[in-house]
Amino acid sequence: MSGNPTAAPAHPGGPAAPPAPGPRFTAHHAGRAWLLAPAGPVDPRARAFTAGLAPDPEATVVVADLPDGADDATLDRLARAVPAGTGDLRLVFGRPPLRDPVAVARWLAARLGRAVVVARGPLLSVPGGGLYAGPAHGPGWLRCPPGGPAVPHSRTFPRPTWEAALPDHPWRLGRSVAEPLPAGVWLRPADGVADPGGHRGRLLRGAGVHADLLTVAVGAPGAPAVPVADVARFWQDLPPSLRPAVRFLCYGPARLSGGRHFGDVLAQVVGEPVRLLGGLPRPGRDGADAALLTGPDGTPGRPLRAREFVHLPPAATEPPASPYAVAHGWPLGDLPEAGPGAHRLAEDVVVEVVRGGLWVRPEPAPAHAAQVRGADPDPEHERVLCDAGSEDLLPRLRRLAQELTRSFPADLRRAVRLGVCRPTGPDGGAVPHAAPAPGGGTAPHRAAPPPLTSGAGDAARTGLTALAAEVLRRHPELTGRETDADAVTALAAVLGRLAGAACESPGDLALLRRGLDMLPVHHGPTGLRAPLDEPMRQWYATPREITDPQPCEASARGPADAPGGTDFLIWSTNGRRTDLLDPLVPGRVLFAPGTRFRVLEADPGAPGVVLMRELAPGEPAGDTAADRAAARDLVRALRTWNTGHDTP
Repeated sequence: MSGNPTAAPAHPGGPAAPPAPGPRFTAHHAGRAWLLAPAGPVDPRARAFTAGLAPDPEATVVVADLPDGADDATLDRLARAVPAGTGDLRLVFGRPPLRDPVAVARWLAARLGRAVVVARGPLLSVPGGGLYAGPAHGPGWLRCPPGGPAVPHSRTFPRPTWEAALPDHPWRLGRSVAEPLPAGVWLRPADGVADPGGHRGRLLRGAGVHADLLTVAVGAPGAPAVPVADVARFWQDLPPSLRPAVRFLCYGPARLSGGRHFGDVLAQVVGEPVRLLGGLPRPGRDGADAALLTGPDGTPGRPLRAREFVHLPPAATEPPASPYAVAHGWPLGDLPEAGPGAHRLAEDVVVEVVRGGLWVRPEPAPAHAAQVRGADPDPEHERVLCDAGSEDLLPRLRRLAQELTRSFPADLRRAVRLGVCRPTGPDGGAVPHAAPAPGGGTAPHRAAPPPLTSGAGDAARTGLTALAAEVLRRHPELTGRETDADAVTALAAVLGRLAGAACESPGDLALLRRGLDMLPVHHGPTGLRAPLDEPMRQWYATPREITDPQPCEASARGPADAPGGTDFLIWSTNGRRTDLLDPLVPGRVLFAPGTRFRVLEADPGAPGVVLMRELAPGEPAGDTAADRAAARDLVRALRTWNTGHDTP
């Protein structure tokens, strides 16, 4: 129990009164929040609501199940049941109190000596356990510090990292209107939208909230297409650091004049990769977001296995193919990766995730690949399509597809339809044909992605050179002392490393170092995660100097959820940020081949974590003051990464 037991602050309605008889409150931990309810049997609806709320990285969430007609004495007993602590509280009322919620929150803040975040108006529940306070219902969530005035906090809980960068009211963009949503923004035509209220309500309640992802729903069913120029203006108005968080959703027509997909056109106009969701985002039970097919009238349909795709500008389409899947729910994890969104079934056959399902095809991709990748999903079933561009290959592709589908779980086998897609017409368009799915079988073992090699590697290097030239055109300051041709070659070497190409010869490593020297320096904490056996853990437990002959990749956002059992935290002195080259992986930091590191003393505040400091070229390794400062900052960064906010 927190607060001063000898002197309670004034109640919101006047001076404090002695505690009156009445039911006491008890705190029940439910999910990632607390339910404060009168002693006795707990209302199962209140418990279920509390357990379903999202975690709050900024505050302890407390749901107050106040009885009807709660008075000052009831609020005092409620305050006594609040779990002890010093951090902020987010207060959610099961039933609205008699008085203004903000007045109650301010009294509670003074009573407990803790800031209280509360919403004055009604709240809308959104998928994933979020709560939204819309512009039509007051100022939204307010933060009430002890003894201070209430100040605006956010409109959405959990508070998105991008919220402060966007207006909290509708605004015009050319011929379009941008409306705030709990999950992001709705870009719609200013005129010609039938039933805008219905579509607005569907997007308000249907799109799941993600604190780090900004969903941008574009268009409306049956309405004119949103001009790509208006969407590009929205993109350009965003801070560059926020663009990798954007996920576009085609809520209206996905095809523009001439039949091109909206994502392809947008990527070409903005000159950068853009990510598109396969359907309406909805938090899934397993922690992975689901995507629901959007019907012709905007109503959500069946879940889609293909959840997210990247569209690349024309200069960067080889490699990889565009668009390619970066998030999906197909059980392909045991198959070797053959490229972005594709897995290997046989030496010369791959299965690729496309919008319409899975495409079993020969390698390299046939000429009609763009049409297959652009085909829309079936409204009723997922499809496993065999490429029929070659009648000679079709029987083998069909057999491999049957073996693949037999490896699926029983419920998925019943849901998919096996068919073919064959080119039609002079443009190589492909029309899929569905057929029943087979069953049974298992999938082969997974292998690591291959590096860029000869054959396909020649095309890869050509594409990387073109992409490097485009990056330097947009950022001529990177060229520095290099000639234009040398700068392109060096930057292409970095792009090749990001794409998985091996660096083996001394010449390759030297070229990579030159390319990295052109990129911005990252000075501060980074992290990575790797598997270590017990002897290697013991080896890293002793301070020492090491030199890595290969490039080392880490992230300024910490180890996150990468595979492996050991976290390495590295203080970067000369590591290079790659955001300009690959905005889809924000925060990535590359240390050049030959970088020296100092393994630091283990810290009790970070058990099992390896702490390291990058040594600058020519720097001796005996600077103990620098070692201690780096270790202190690395442990502080680890707490920030683990909790989402600073821990003193």
